[in-house]
Amino acid sequence: MMSSDGDYITPDEIKNALELLDKDEIASKKRLTAFSSQWHTVINEVDSVSKQFSSLNSLKENLFQIQTRINDSSKLAEDISSKVRQLDKIRGRVSECQKRVQDLLDLQLCSEGVQIAMKNDELEQAAAHVHRYLSIDQTKLQRTADDMAQDCSMITNALKHLQDATELLQNTVSKRFEQASLTQDSKSIERYFKIFPLLGMHDIGLEKFVDYLGRVLQVSADKNLKNVMETSLSSNRASIVFADGLTFVFEEVAKTIEVQQPLIETHYGPEYIFKFLSHLQMHCDNFSNVLLQTFLKTRKIKELLKNLWDESDLNIDKPDSKDIDLLIEEIVLILARYDLYSKFVCKRINADLESKTSSAKLILNNSKLCCSVQELMGKYLEFERYYMEESIKKAMMMDTIEGDDDALTSSMVDDVFFIIRKCVMRSLRSGSLDVLCAVINNAVNALETDMCTFFGQILSAGYPGSGYFNRFTPDLEKIRQTFLASLNNTEVAIEYSKSLSQTFREEIPIKLYDCNTDKLDSCLQDFSRVNASLVTSNRNGFRQLQCSLVEPKLLAWMEPFYEQNYKMNESEFTQTEADNPFVQTLILNVDGLLREFKAKLTSNNYDVLVVALAAESSVQLEKAVMKTEFNRLGSMALDKVVRTLINYFSGASAWPIREKFARLVQITTVLNLERVSDLNEFLSPDSGMRFSWKLTPDSIKQILKLRSDFREDEIRKIKL
Repeated sequence: MMSSDGDYITPDEIKNALELLDKDEIASKKRLTAFSSQWHTVINEVDSVSKQFSSLNSLKENLFQIQTRINDSSKLAEDISSKVRQLDKIRGRVSECQKRVQDLLDLQLCSEGVQIAMKNDELEQAAAHVHRYLSIDQTKLQRTADDMAQDCSMITNALKHLQDATELLQNTVSKRFEQASLTQDSKSIERYFKIFPLLGMHDIGLEKFVDYLGRVLQVSADKNLKNVMETSLSSNRASIVFADGLTFVFEEVAKTIEVQQPLIETHYGPEYIFKFLSHLQMHCDNFSNVLLQTFLKTRKIKELLKNLWDESDLNIDKPDSKDIDLLIEEIVLILARYDLYSKFVCKRINADLESKTSSAKLILNNSKLCCSVQELMGKYLEFERYYMEESIKKAMMMDTIEGDDDALTSSMVDDVFFIIRKCVMRSLRSGSLDVLCAVINNAVNALETDMCTFFGQILSAGYPGSGYFNRFTPDLEKIRQTFLASLNNTEVAIEYSKSLSQTFREEIPIKLYDCNTDKLDSCLQDFSRVNASLVTSNRNGFRQLQCSLVEPKLLAWMEPFYEQNYKMNESEFTQTEADNPFVQTLILNVDGLLREFKAKLTSNNYDVLVVALAAESSVQLEKAVMKTEFNRLGSMALDKVVRTLINYFSGASAWPIREKFARLVQITTVLNLERVSDLNEFLSPDSGMRFSWKLTPDSIKQILKLRSDFREDEIRKIKL
């Protein structure tokens, strides 16, 4: 037998192939058996599907019938729609034809009616016919006649008659209106005024009517100006007579608008209100400007403004602030009346007009009156600034400490902030946010340059102590009192400034129409500059007080500390613990000083003084301690001194005091160690004190050396 590597198959390979064929045969028989067992099920499913196909055939027939009906309905709808469009077109032509016929009839009636009405002097009836004629499209009339193949002579004659009648009627109404206005015949004026819009003469009629109203107002304005000029100086309203006069002009114009607006809206239409107000405002400008120019001349505004800031001629007397105050009140009243009038005009613009506010503002902003008022606002700001600055200077010159010698503040702070509030709230009446912000800026500058500088100069001069040279200073007590009053004034002024700024922030938006709160807040932020300047002056004053009073006194009161022995035995420690003359005397002296100043300082400044005394006591006592030797008992006595001082100062003020003694407490802690090695417990991370130490390593070693019972070599071994 040949090997498997030749061309012949081996018996093993044949055997394996036969086994595979047997397995495939068995599997095939199993599948055939399974298929044959499912044959009846397959036959049933085929029958079911066949039945469903038969039902689908009937459904197909139904769908075909529906499609046919839809197509028929669609064709029918298109036919109907086409006929409807034709009917609409025919109806439109019929309507147009009817309108042309009606226009022809109206044209004939108007032509005949105008002639009859003119003969009977029935102007309203004639104007109604002309109005109907003007509303007809004449080109369509001609085209109608051509389309009807008729002679156009009838239409041409009617048109000619109506055109001639229109011109005649327009001339007649214009002339009769002029005659009625000359004779002040109000009924005839109103009658002819109503006819103008019927003749298409809206603008002409409105202009003539406003001219008539202007002449009527002119009479009242002249009479008003005469009354103003003849007002006696002894009259109660002599100081505001021009404001009253301008108010009268505004009221007369407002009454005219209020009375005539319904007439114009009814017969001319709401769109003509704007033109009416524009024309009438021109007359208002003339009346108002005459009065304002007379006001400027009579009150000598130009001369006063020149003298306010003129420093070249020293012989010129500056205007008195009281007189300027009266003048400012009248100017502000004028501005307030103008603001009220402008709001009235805004309201009278018809609500149907778009952008009614902008339209009203357009009328006023383009007027001569607005320009004059803006110029007057500029003059008002100059007068207000002068009054404010002069009044503040007077308040500083007349500054007094009212009452007894222990008064906390002087009169200046109340006076200055009263003046500031008065000026700002007065500017609010002008109705202009720009004017208000300008006055606030002037107020901030005045507070900075005058009041803050005044306090700064007094506090920078220092508090005179009790030294040898100070005994020869005249009015020493008065200088001290002035210093302390200024110190209190700065603290009170800070509160006033914050309160005033907040008050403005709350009240102004309520009282000022259409207030821009962002702009107002930005302006009021400038009060922070005043507060910062006052805080700087206050701190500088306390530095001066500390240098001239606190430090010298505490330095003297610390002298007994050096006389006491802190290397104590048991008996000395017991006696010192029961009665320590140093700390008792120190507290007695400090308490006496605080009692003296408590009645002279505000509560806040008093607390600042207590803190300053506490801080300086700690510093001075630390210096004394660093020059003294201690043993264990002496360190315990020092700890009692420090704790006694802390308890005293903590009870003297509501402010935290312990922080001022932090270094001193740590010094006594180091001095009270039993052994030098005990310091490692405080310096370990687990002690919780490592990061709160205020003493440097060199300072700690120096403090350890103050203990006479600690050895030098043990101190050197400490690792800090």
